Amino acid sequence: MEWDTAPASVRAAVERGLARHQRDALGEVDSILEAALRVAERVAPAAPKVADIVAEAGTSNQTFYRYFGGKDDLLFAVLERGLIRVRSYLEHRMAKAPRPLDQVAAWIDGVLIQVTRPTAARQGAAVIQQVVHTGRMREPEGAALTDRLGELLVAPLGEAGSTTPELDAKAIQDVVMGALQRHVIHRTSPDAAEREHLVDFCLRAVSRLDGVPPDVRPAR
Repeated sequence: MEWDTAPASVRAAVERGLARHQRDALGEVDSILEAALRVAERVAPAAPKVADIVAEAGTSNQTFYRYFGGKDDLLFAVLERGLIRVRSYLEHRMAKAPRPLDQVAAWIDGVLIQVTRPTAARQGAAVIQQVVHTGRMREPEGAALTDRLGELLVAPLGEAGSTTPELDAKAIQDVVMGALQRHVIHRTSPDAAEREHLVDFCLRAVSRLDGVPPDVRPAR
């Protein structure tokens, strides 16, 4: 039976089955990703083992390898999912900021806040140590992940008067992500004073031109 000639009721039945399969698969993958975070945190700085992750997830090797080619693929997926969640959080914070440079400030502070959350910071440290510092971060995929955060800065920087918003966004991204990674690796957290200093430092750099209108300067 060809799909194009199948009765509508048959196509609907197949689509329902595929939808159920997709939900089940997403649930299995999510369980493995969460297990990987817990195991990575528990065994850090050692590398987590697939067998331990599988046991933690309550699944099987067959299920694990149905979705992932190996541990490196899994850890990369964990990192990608985490950055997507951070991006959503940053978008929410920036949407509440009244002016362009306030949005930039919200982005910077929002990134740094990630390492003030103990569990998330420990898990992030464990994963980053394995993915980045063991040389397994894949390029250009790795850089593209953090670029998805930095690209949120382009629009507000342009509105604030930057003539090179993409380059300015990349510069801020590099500075802030560098500070974030330093804290994650050393298992420390930036206090309020450090976060405020970094925000002010970046905003002074962005506002270096007198052409930035007063109505878009941050309310600080």
